[in-house]
Amino acid sequence: MIGLFRLVWGYIIYWFSSVGRHGLQSTFLYNLNEFVWRYDKKNLSQNRIEAYREACLKNKTVIDVKDFGAGVNGNIKKELSIASIAKNAAKPPKYARMLFRLMEYLKPENVIELGTSLGISSLYISSGNPKMKLTSLEGCDSTAEFSRKQFQQFPDLNIEVITGDFDTTLSELLKSKSKIDAIYIDGNHRYEPTLRYFNMCLPYMHDESFIIFDDINWSEEMKKAWQEIIKHPSVSISIDVFMMGIVFFNKGFSKQDFKIRY
Repeated sequence: MIGLFRLVWGYIIYWFSSVGRHGLQSTFLYNLNEFVWRYDKKNLSQNRIEAYREACLKNKTVIDVKDFGAGVNGNIKKELSIASIAKNAAKPPKYARMLFRLMEYLKPENVIELGTSLGISSLYISSGNPKMKLTSLEGCDSTAEFSRKQFQQFPDLNIEVITGDFDTTLSELLKSKSKIDAIYIDGNHRYEPTLRYFNMCLPYMHDESFIIFDDINWSEEMKKAWQEIIKHPSVSISIDVFMMGIVFFNKGFSKQDFKIRY
């Protein structure tokens, strides 16, 4: 109950400290805001993804889930239904559409996702740019296997799922890349792992790259991690939309931190 109160109070503070379109002086940020946070474009691919979400919400199949998130010891095994995972862990449509529009506007082609889960966010991300190759990393074998099978319903999207501990799979994946256009970090929502993944990815960022962090206001740990990330000298622009944060690395931008109302 205390955690919920803190989250609600944090959202109130965010709302009154955030800015709208007229508080954005940068042309890049103004145009990004118009397309991503003010223009809620409906797309046929979103309809089929939401149909998949509804199917998951009705799916009572129980699978063994290994949780590497913010639980005790960061590794908890439990049995959960697909419906329960879809209800409690899947990104809400509002923020899923935000991911879609970010990809549609910025058009990254080489993208990494940390935390596949049921693949709803993966599908939104991949649908945003048909030219994209999305590599999604998942720590839980059974969840990854379920998502792989579901992705077969979307043959037009190029999504690969790699299973294993992020420290190993991310390191190996990065070694095979010369650069990364975008990364979505939605797994292991704790201070130390979040900073570790950020620092692992930094050498592969370029002027057009960006990283999205999920649940930056979910806990004091994540707030602390976010504050350290946006102060990093490699980060030129940071955007806080409460549930997510985005950082850019373009050296041509002056250092700016924004809370955008969404």
